[in-house]
Amino acid sequence: MVDIKRREELNEALELMHFGFRKLIEKPDQLLAERGMHRMHHRLLYFIARNEGLCVSDLQKVLKISKQALHRPLSTLISKEYVHSMACEEDARVRKLTLTRNGKALEVRLSRMQRSQFRKVFAQASPEMEAAWRSIMRTLINVDSLPR
Repeated sequence: MVDIKRREELNEALELMHFGFRKLIEKPDQLLAERGMHRMHHRLLYFIARNEGLCVSDLQKVLKISKQALHRPLSTLISKEYVHSMACEEDARVRKLTLTRNGKALEVRLSRMQRSQFRKVFAQASPEMEAAWRSIMRTLINVDSLPR
């Protein structure tokens, strides 16, 4: 059984993650809202930017979302001309995604805001603290694969 002190430490970790993430997404979310979009649109732009020519099914796998969950935000990005969807030469049923010039500019602007926050925070931390943070985040991502 987890003792009370440890539970409070873990609660603090949850709160820090919540409020840290909220701070990280605050400005990008405002910019997206001005364009009638949401955080999921930024996620799509971000991963398409880093994987030009990514097919829709691979994007679903990266984000671990269903085709239905992906459909609406991706359709919005395509209709607003931030993303271009084209048939794959090998198989016309497969759609490849790339960012348009406007899509690239928006993604750069949104992600620059977040990189700037990390740059400022990491500048105040030691290299060891930054490395420890990265290690904790990698472990958190893979926590289900850890032995119990």
